[in-house]
Amino acid sequence: MQRKVLVATVAAAPLLALAFGAYAETSVTTARTTPIATSTANNGAADDVKVTADGSIKPTTAGALISLDSNHKVTSLGTLATVGVNDSTGILVLGGRTGSVSNGAAITLNEDYTPTDTDSDGDTDGAFATGSNRFGIRLTGAGAFTGNIVNETAGAITIEGNNSAGVSLESALIGNFTNNGTVTLLGDNSAGIKIAAPVTGKVTVNGGVSVIGKNTVGVAVDGDVSGAFVVQGGVTATGYRFTTRPSLAADRAKLDADDVLQGGSALRVTANVAGGLLLDIPPKDTDPNKTDDDGDGVVDTSEGSAALTAFGAAPALLIGSDTRTVTLGAVGTGDNAYGLVARGAISTSGVFDGISATAIQVGGNAGQATTLAGGVKLSSTVAASAYEANATGLLFKSGARAPTLWNQGSMSVFTVSEGVFDARAVAIDAGAAVTTFRNDGAITATVGGEKGSAYGVIDYSGLLTSIQNNGKISTSVVATDDAADTDDSDLLPGNEVVTGKAVAIDVSRNTTGVTLIQAGLSDGDDLSDGVADPDADGDGVDDADEPAILGAVRFGSGADTFRVLNGSVIGDIAFGAGADTFVIDNNSLVLGALTDSDGLLSITVGKGSLGISNAATINATSLTVSSTSKILFTADPTAGTNTRLQVSGAATIASGAELGIRLTGLVKQPTSYTVISAGSLTVGSIGQALLADSPYLYVASSRSDAKNVYIDVRRRSAAEIGMTRSQAGAYDAVFSALGSSSELSTVFLAQNGKDGFLGVYDQMLPDQGEGLFASLQSANQMISAATAVRPDPGERYGPDSLWIQEINSLVRRDASDTPGSDNQAFGFVAGYEAMGDAGGALGLTLAYVNVEEHDIAAKIGEQTTASFVQGGAYWRRSVGGWRLNAGGGGGFGWFTGDRRFIAPDANADGTADLLLANTADWTGATLNAFAGGAYEHKIGRYFVRPEGRVDYVWLREGERKETGGGSGFDLTVEERTSSNLSGEFGIAFGADFGQDVWWRPEVRVGYRQTLAGETGDTVARFKNGNPFTLAALDDKQGALTLGFALKAGTPMSYLALEGGAEATKKQKRYNLRLSGRAMF
Repeated sequence: MQRKVLVATVAAAPLLALAFGAYAETSVTTARTTPIATSTANNGAADDVKVTADGSIKPTTAGALISLDSNHKVTSLGTLATVGVNDSTGILVLGGRTGSVSNGAAITLNEDYTPTDTDSDGDTDGAFATGSNRFGIRLTGAGAFTGNIVNETAGAITIEGNNSAGVSLESALIGNFTNNGTVTLLGDNSAGIKIAAPVTGKVTVNGGVSVIGKNTVGVAVDGDVSGAFVVQGGVTATGYRFTTRPSLAADRAKLDADDVLQGGSALRVTANVAGGLLLDIPPKDTDPNKTDDDGDGVVDTSEGSAALTAFGAAPALLIGSDTRTVTLGAVGTGDNAYGLVARGAISTSGVFDGISATAIQVGGNAGQATTLAGGVKLSSTVAASAYEANATGLLFKSGARAPTLWNQGSMSVFTVSEGVFDARAVAIDAGAAVTTFRNDGAITATVGGEKGSAYGVIDYSGLLTSIQNNGKISTSVVATDDAADTDDSDLLPGNEVVTGKAVAIDVSRNTTGVTLIQAGLSDGDDLSDGVADPDADGDGVDDADEPAILGAVRFGSGADTFRVLNGSVIGDIAFGAGADTFVIDNNSLVLGALTDSDGLLSITVGKGSLGISNAATINATSLTVSSTSKILFTADPTAGTNTRLQVSGAATIASGAELGIRLTGLVKQPTSYTVISAGSLTVGSIGQALLADSPYLYVASSRSDAKNVYIDVRRRSAAEIGMTRSQAGAYDAVFSALGSSSELSTVFLAQNGKDGFLGVYDQMLPDQGEGLFASLQSANQMISAATAVRPDPGERYGPDSLWIQEINSLVRRDASDTPGSDNQAFGFVAGYEAMGDAGGALGLTLAYVNVEEHDIAAKIGEQTTASFVQGGAYWRRSVGGWRLNAGGGGGFGWFTGDRRFIAPDANADGTADLLLANTADWTGATLNAFAGGAYEHKIGRYFVRPEGRVDYVWLREGERKETGGGSGFDLTVEERTSSNLSGEFGIAFGADFGQDVWWRPEVRVGYRQTLAGETGDTVARFKNGNPFTLAALDDKQGALTLGFALKAGTPMSYLALEGGAEATKKQKRYNLRLSGRAMF
C-alpha cells in the first residue's frame, strides 16, 4: 500500500508543478510609466499580468499599455491611462493566443483638449476630440483568441479620440465577451464597443455605454456571433453637442454645424447572431427564497435594464447591413422564439428641425436580406420624436424578413411640423415580409401640425395578412399654430385646415385579403389583491384593458375580414374591392365612416353598436342586425343626403334592434330618411331608445315597408319641450339664427336631453331687464323713505340740514315664466333741506345708483350693468303726530350688456366646445314720484306708527345693438319702457331713549301691492331675422315687507342703520342702508 502511494505521488508531481506555474503571475503594484507584455512580464519570461488596485501604468508614448501576446491572462484592478497619446491601447490582445482578459478598474485614454467658443455665439465650437486611434481593450492580429474578455462591474473605460473604440474585437474570439462596467467615448467615427470579427460564444452588454461623435456607434456587432447577444444596460449615442432642444427658434438658429453632427446608432447589428438579440430587464420576483429567479448567474437586484437611446437620424437599434445578408436566430423557445426580443426601452429623437427619428430599423438600406427567426417580440417601451421630419417607431426595410410582429409593450411616436411629415408607429416597406401582427400593448402615433399623417401600422409591402389587436392603437393629427406658421395671421389652432390623416391600420396595398380581429385579453387580477377588476360590460375583459382602435382602418382589394369582438373602433373604415366581411359583437362599439368600393360587403351587427358617420349610400350584399344591436345613421340636411345601406340580398332586423340618426345640420322641414333598402327585408319591432337619444331639438321615429326602413324627423314643438311663454316667443327666431352659424347648430345638435338643450337655448336670449327694473324700484323706495325722516325724534324744526344715505339692495327673482336673475344695487343719495317754523320742509336730492343683473342662465362673464344719476325735490310736513311727504325726480342711465355663449365640454378636454361673447352699450331715462303719510302715537317712551305711501317709477331704455358674437348670436334689442305704481301700508313699533344724546330702535311690518304699470316686453331680432318678443312676467302679487331701524343722534346730527326685506312668491328683495344727517 505504501508503494502505491509513493508511485502515485511521484506521477502527480509534474501536474502539480504545471498547476502552480499556471497560477503564478506578475503583479504591478506601484506606478509605472512603461508598458508590460505577458510574453516578457516575468523578467523576460512569459507570465500572467495583474495590475493591483495600488498599481498603475501611465506611459507617455504610443503603443499598448498591456499586451497579451502569449497564452496567459491579464487582470487589471488598477489604473491604465495616457494623456494626449495617439495610437495607444489600454489592453492589447493578439489573435492566435489563449488566455483571458478581466478589467476591473479604470482605463482612461484621454487628452488635454477643451473646445472653446471661437465665434462668440454662446456655445462651444470645434471637434469633440483631436487625437485618434485610442482603444481601451483591443483584440487584433492573425488567428483567433481563445478565452473570455470581460469588462467587470467596476471596470470604467473612458476614451477621447477619433477613429477609436472603448472595446474593439477585430480578430475572432472563441469565448464570451461581457461588458458589466461602463464605456464612455468622445470622438468621431468611433464605437463604444465594436465587434468586427466572429465571436464563438455569447456577447453580453450589461453595463452602460455612452458615446458622442459624428458617425460614432454605441455598440456595433459587425461580426457573426454564434451564441446569444444580450443587452441589459443603457447604451446612448449621439453626434450632438446638446441633446435638449432649445425652446426658442432664435436660439436654435445660433447652433453651428458642429453642434448638430449626426452620430450613429446606439446598437447596430450588421452580422449574424445565432442566439438572437435579447434586450432584457430584471426578472419578476416569483420566489422570495431565490435571489436569481432567471438563473442567469447574476443576483436579480444587481441586474440592469436594457435602454437604447439615440439622438439624431440614425436608428437607435439597427439590425441589417447594406453589404451582406443578416440572420438572427431565435432567442429561445415558446414566447421567446423570436430573433429580436425586447423587454427594455428604445428611444430616439431627432431633436432639431429636419432630422428624422427611427427607434428600430430592421433591414439595411440596400435591400439585403435581413431575417429574424420567428420575427420580433416587443415587451418594451419604444419612443420616437421628430421636428419637421418623419418619426418612426419600428421600420421594416426592403429585404427584412420577420414572420410575426408581437407587441406587448408601449410604442409612442410623434412629430411636430408644418410640413408633410408623418408619425408612423410601425411601417413595413415594399420588399419587406411581415405577415402577422399582434398587438397586446399600446401604440400611439401623433402629428402636431396640419399636413402630416399619423399611422399606427402601415404596410407598403402588401404582404401583411393577419392582424389581431388586443390592446390599443391610437392615432391623431392635432392642429397647431404659432408665429412660425404663416398660413394665417392669428395663433389659433382651432381654425387651421387639417389635411393630414389619422390612420390606425393601413393595409390598402394588400391584394390577397387581410383578416383583422379585435378581441380582448383576460389578464386576471391586475393588482393581485383578491378583488375582481372592474368589468362594466361583463365581457370578461377588464374595463382598463378594453381594446381600442382610434383612427382610420384601410383595407385593400382582397377578400378582407374585420371582426370587432371587443372594445371600440373610432375611425373611418374603408373596405376596398373583394368579398369583404364586417362583424361586430360582444358589446363592441364602432363609430366612423364606412365605405366599400365594389358593394361586396357582408355586415353583421350582433351584440354591439355601429355608428356610421358618412351620409352616403353604402352598397352591401347582406345585412344582419341582432336584437341587442344598435345602428346610428347620419343625415346631412344641407346636402340632402343620408346614410343608406343598400343591400342587394337579404336584410334581417330582429325585434329589439335599435336605430338612431345623427344630424350634421338643421332639419328645417319634417323629413323622412330611407336608411335601409334591401332586395329582401325582414323587420321586427324596432326599439326606440336610440331614437330617443336623437338631438333634443327634434323628434325622430322609425317605420318600415316591404323593402325599406325609414327614420322620420321633425322639429320638437315649444309645448313638447315645455318652454315658458317667454322662451317660446323666441323659439322660431333662435332656430332661424342657428342656420347662420354652423358652430352654434353643432352645439344644439349635440344636446340630446331637455336640460342640456334649454341650457344652451337660454344663452341665446337677451336679458329681459325685470330684475334690473326691480332693483331701480328698490333704490327709489329707499330714497323716498329717506325724505320722510325728520332730523330728530322731537318736535323741533330747523335749521337747515344735509344728509346722506347709502343704497344697498339685493333682488332675487326665481325662474318661472321668465328667466330668474340675481341683481345687486349700490349707491348713495344726498339731500339738502330747509325747514320752516310751521313744521314744513323743502329739500333737494342727488343720487347715484349702480345696478348689476345676472340671469340665472347666464355664464361666467355675462351681466347687464346700469349706472343712474338722479335729481329730485321733496316736501315734508309734520303736524302733531302726523307726518306727510311727497316728491319726485328724474335721471339718466348708462347701460352696458355683456352676453356669453359657453357650450358644454362634450369632448371632455377641459375647454368649452364653443365660446362666444358680445357686448352692447345704450342709454335710458328714468322718472320717479312718491307720496306718503304716517301718524306716530306715543305711549311713554314707546311709540307706534301706522304709515302708508305710494311710489311710482318709470324707466325707458334705448335700442341696443350687440357686436362680437357673430350673426347667429348677436341681437338688436328695441327700446323698452317699464313702469310701476305701488302702494304700501305698514306699522312700526319702537322706543325713544335719551334727550340730548338719543337713540331710537324700531321694527316694522307691512304689505306692498302693485297698483298699476308693468315691465316692458323685450323685442329683439338676430341679424337678418324677424323680430321676436319675450313677454314680461305679469306679476302683480302683493308682498310682505319687514324692516328694522336703529337711529342715534344729538340735537345737531344723527346716524341710522336700517334694513328690510320684501317677499313675493317669485321675488325676494333685501336692503341694508346707512344714513347720516348734520344740521347747521
